[in-house]
Amino acid sequence: MNTSTHSTDPVTIELLGWIEASVCRLVASVEGLTEEQLRTPATPSGWSVLGLLGHVHDSTTFWLHNVVSGDPTALDEDDEWANDPPRPAAVVVEELLADVASACDAVRGVDSSQEPGWWPEGAWGGYRQRTVRGVLVHLLNDNAAHTGQLDIAREQIDGAVWDFTVNRVRQPNNGPKLQNLAR
Repeated sequence: MNTSTHSTDPVTIELLGWIEASVCRLVASVEGLTEEQLRTPATPSGWSVLGLLGHVHDSTTFWLHNVVSGDPTALDEDDEWANDPPRPAAVVVEELLADVASACDAVRGVDSSQEPGWWPEGAWGGYRQRTVRGVLVHLLNDNAAHTGQLDIAREQIDGAVWDFTVNRVRQPNNGPKLQNLAR
């Protein structure tokens, strides 16, 4: 498999750029939260914001390192999110950013139209992506869903919302008010 650091495939380059941006957006969304806030369950099922970041780390590196690059691994579909990773939050965030950047760099030279380097046959009820492009779109979609989950959790924790005009979290009463669209 071609895993050079230079690709002539603009689709791979663009999708990896969006994946990296989605992870940076997730990290920026937790700025200012305390260790305790990051570890407090955010949903009735018990996941925490830090657990969500750990899941995004594991998922993103799995899809890029294992599936796209072709490094087989044992897959346990019953594994649950580690809702309270045993490392300090700063370490979880550092690992997320570093490992995703490394995984993206490792597959930047892969052509988006080729088959993934490996696939866990029979997993997820037979779900399968047939191209690297499909895997990257799947991953981007997954990260977008987690961004939405994190946005809701963040607003519940301290009222902060993502403000696209400044590309960061905005605290309540710290900038323009959101219009109430429900009339």
